[in-house]
Amino acid sequence: MAWAYQTCLRPILFRFDPEVIHDKFIAVGHWLGQHRFTRQLTGKLLGYQHASLQQQLWGLTFPNPVGLSAGFDKDANLIDIIPSVGFGFMQVGTVTFQPYQGNPKPRLRRLPASKGLVVYYGLKNVGVTEVIKRIQASRVPAIRSISVGKTNCRRTADQATGIQDYRDCLQQLITAKVGDIYTINISCPNTFGGEPFTDPSSLSALLTSLRQLEINQPLWLKMPIDLPWPEFAKLVKVAVEHQIQAVVIGNLTKDYHRPEIKDKLSSQVRGGISGKPTWQLSNQLIARTYQAYGDQIKIVGVGGIFSAHDAYTKIKLGASLVQLITGMIYQGPQLIKQINAGLVDLLAQDGFDHIWQAVG
Repeated sequence: MAWAYQTCLRPILFRFDPEVIHDKFIAVGHWLGQHRFTRQLTGKLLGYQHASLQQQLWGLTFPNPVGLSAGFDKDANLIDIIPSVGFGFMQVGTVTFQPYQGNPKPRLRRLPASKGLVVYYGLKNVGVTEVIKRIQASRVPAIRSISVGKTNCRRTADQATGIQDYRDCLQQLITAKVGDIYTINISCPNTFGGEPFTDPSSLSALLTSLRQLEINQPLWLKMPIDLPWPEFAKLVKVAVEHQIQAVVIGNLTKDYHRPEIKDKLSSQVRGGISGKPTWQLSNQLIARTYQAYGDQIKIVGVGGIFSAHDAYTKIKLGASLVQLITGMIYQGPQLIKQINAGLVDLLAQDGFDHIWQAVG
């Protein structure tokens, strides 16, 4: 399947606009999820289970540590098929209080020489009310983290209104009792007003306000990836002080001058970059976060995962869970099965019986 995708299908897909292809895959995935037979067939082709990959975190049983990152299923269209594809969990969204049609096109570009994507959607989504309806309509059990962001508009640009917008969105999810985990996305690089909650004082104000809500689910924090360690560590410290259960390391890079970026980018290109250009940044921050705070907070590793070895590297650096999108787009939908099967082999080579033993 990997050979067929990379040799035959991917060259055809990459001839077309990436957003068009993404929307087509969303439509196909949604259809597959609507029927028991197609879910079962997908599971037989792409699913993989092994006892050594299971772990208990926050009272949830993760069948494996590989999750779908936020940004792929923005509107909860794939919630019924994602478990069959082999993911141990998924992130829905990022979801905002009000719907947003997205930034102007083009807002998705491939960087084939760099194995990355330029993403400029700007938190495009149908809004929290519609997402809640879709999740409530699902009958397929799965661990779902709902990524919560600030509505991308001028009205939410200042701190007070931005915090209220986060609160309103999160409160609707809590009231509706949907979602197993909530991820607070403070680091989308493509929104109006930038990233106002990526300094310690503003982040503390946001988390203080959110913690006033009656939240029973674990809270994760999606972290910016371009900050130097001293500044990044201050944000982790705030997260620990507010009893955040995990930090997601990390979001897209905005540094177009990174040596990993081999494609030529014109001055008109806007957006954050995913995939292999984020690999080293993510790994360095995961390692230092685990060394400094590993006994106080969990880590979800994101950025440049294209193989089982890539996922295992992040786990051994300190990530309890990992997430991906871009690797699947370049390698094919069978990548999740390949990663999980490969992790079992890598654990055995290192003499581990369970995935949690390899963390850190």
